[in-house]
Amino acid sequence: MGVGTLVQLSTFGLLFLGGYPLWRILTLAGCYTAFQIAHRWIMGCMEDAARLPTSVMAMSVSALVFVSVSTGLTGGIHSIFLPSMVLPAIVSLLFFGPHNGARWVAVGNGLVIVATAALPLSITGPQLAQPYYTIGMALSLCWFVFMAHLLVTKLAVSATRAGESMACLRDERLADVQAQARRLQNVGAKVAHELKNPLASIKGLCQLVARTPESERTQERLVVVASEISRMETILNEYLSFSRPLEDLKPEPVDLVVLGRDVLDVLDGRAQQAGVATSIAGTAGKVKGDPRRLKEALINLVSNAIEATPNGGSVALKLHAEPEGIVLDVVDTGRGISPDDMTRLGTSFFTTRPNGTGLGVVLAQGVIMQHGGKLEYTSTPGKGTTARIALPAGQAA
Repeated sequence: MGVGTLVQLSTFGLLFLGGYPLWRILTLAGCYTAFQIAHRWIMGCMEDAARLPTSVMAMSVSALVFVSVSTGLTGGIHSIFLPSMVLPAIVSLLFFGPHNGARWVAVGNGLVIVATAALPLSITGPQLAQPYYTIGMALSLCWFVFMAHLLVTKLAVSATRAGESMACLRDERLADVQAQARRLQNVGAKVAHELKNPLASIKGLCQLVARTPESERTQERLVVVASEISRMETILNEYLSFSRPLEDLKPEPVDLVVLGRDVLDVLDGRAQQAGVATSIAGTAGKVKGDPRRLKEALINLVSNAIEATPNGGSVALKLHAEPEGIVLDVVDTGRGISPDDMTRLGTSFFTTRPNGTGLGVVLAQGVIMQHGGKLEYTSTPGKGTTARIALPAGQAA
């Protein structure tokens, strides 16, 4: 049995011993039972965090109704329940602060007290006889002090926990920034190393062309120079995309079906040269994201799928909605990835392609994580690979 119930039973006992009309005591008991039922129902609603503010407001209003009826039935302004009438306003103000809802509860509290003081004796009933009135008032004041202390203590604990949570979030954010800085430093060093080789090749080929411009191999050497320059350009573009920070995101509603078709249109020429058929199937709602960054990520994944698929194979984009959000699968019928390589997938400069850098996968992974989603791979060597992009329901527009 709770402390509040013991206090109420003690109050009913004082009213009975003081010779108060039995029907008033029974009515109070009925009101208290109804309040307890409402209280338990509202407490159940509080388990849903989204309904917490509304539930607290409902609790304050139900408590105000109960103490107002109790006060009005046991002497009005001279009731032993009078100190409890200000508790609902205090609870609302402590929980919400200077919020409009809390202000209205406080104003309502004051108006109810004024209305109670104006009630005639025929409604409020007589004042409880001494010494029961003094004992009841002391009990009510003790209950008021106890509840106020309990509320302040709980709020202080909640404030402390909130401060600790904010500190943890700040530390996590700082750790993420430091980790990103280390990754960029590491990738930057690897980019410099990767650019060093093609630069050396270009330098040597240019020197050869300068010495023997009329050589029959000049054209061949210039083609190699152009190829190496394109490779350097790819490395730099992938690095710049990878290093672009989260703050550069410009979210807006994005239709993934339209985005997928755009990506396939962009890569249509490459797919036809490789003899790979492309398609898109399924429907899904819009997501809130940066269309440019999502397109970059999808282009990288589809490009990898096309390059991993032999002539006559296919690459398909498949969309569907799940309870958690929207899923986009990039499915190819390529050579697949071995279990050993799967563990290293997503590591900077790890690639199974002769001229690849591995930054494309890292870029795609980073972009999808920035949008609150995740990128997962499943693969069967010799049969193909599926790259699954999952964006959470919270991102749905």
